[in-house]
Amino acid sequence: MPTTNFPRLVSDIGGTNARFAIEVSAYNFVKVTTLKCRDYPTLAQAITHYLQSSGYPQVKHAALAVPSPIVDDTLFMVNSPWHQSSMSKTKTDAGLDSLIFLNDFHALALSIPHIPTENLVKIGGQEADHSKPICIIGPGTGLGMATLLKHPLSEEYFAIPAEGGRSSFAAASEEEFELWKFVHNRFSHVSVERLLSGPGLQLIYEALCTKQNPPIEKMLDPSEITHLGITNQCFICKQTLDHFCRILGTTASNLACITSSFGGVYIGGGIIPQILDYFIKSDFHARFVDKGRYRTYLAKMPIYVIAHDYPAMLGSSYALDTYLNKHYIP
Repeated sequence: MPTTNFPRLVSDIGGTNARFAIEVSAYNFVKVTTLKCRDYPTLAQAITHYLQSSGYPQVKHAALAVPSPIVDDTLFMVNSPWHQSSMSKTKTDAGLDSLIFLNDFHALALSIPHIPTENLVKIGGQEADHSKPICIIGPGTGLGMATLLKHPLSEEYFAIPAEGGRSSFAAASEEEFELWKFVHNRFSHVSVERLLSGPGLQLIYEALCTKQNPPIEKMLDPSEITHLGITNQCFICKQTLDHFCRILGTTASNLACITSSFGGVYIGGGIIPQILDYFIKSDFHARFVDKGRYRTYLAKMPIYVIAHDYPAMLGSSYALDTYLNKHYIP
């Protein structure tokens, strides 16, 4: 990193929480703090409060990863109280000289070359070919996807964010077709995000409860479903996780086929790292390679789970450095 514009602000904004950090040198983060989005009327107010309370009010350069497509000046964060925030107004109101926004999976994609190997868990495939495309998929509040490409003549990387979570869910078994019918009775379009997300865990759980007809005293939170499932305390919760892992295997496989990701298939988001041991033993990989004549092709693709505390900040830092030095966002 040639820039000297330190300290600077990086952040990973979610629907519920916003994580902020001060980068004092390349990929060296201090004052990592999580704020509740609902506690601040605007994103700019949250930024200002954080900079003042962290003791770095002089910071003038920032990069924010947000759960929104970056199309024009308006952020489309449907699950956030800061929905439809203006990017230019946020920069002005926060008193910043430079402020860039990235889709959260754009930032996650850019983080891949900078994640230490000890923060990656390999669960299949051969060694990665770093000259080949990389794809990233991750369920959390929603379902994110992106692709990462390396420049053939340099060490620079370029990310291609996507809204792949909006793609249509296709059942791969009779049980999944029953799930599709349950969801379709409620929503006109059954996207993969409807099932591969925190709310998706709840939807799968509800569908299984309805089918098997046990009494539901209350809907469980996604964290309750995962905990009861991985500890074998709830049979339907375990079934829910099994369906979730299989559907993620098929969806990740579809993305890997589209992108020919022999540079690696990386799984991020907030859910899988919390159930990592269960996930490794699940049918995820069996579903990932279940593409008929292309089974051998897919079996060669390296697959990793990202086990880093704040990978999007690494990607945001790389993007901000490129922007400040080369005046574009990779």
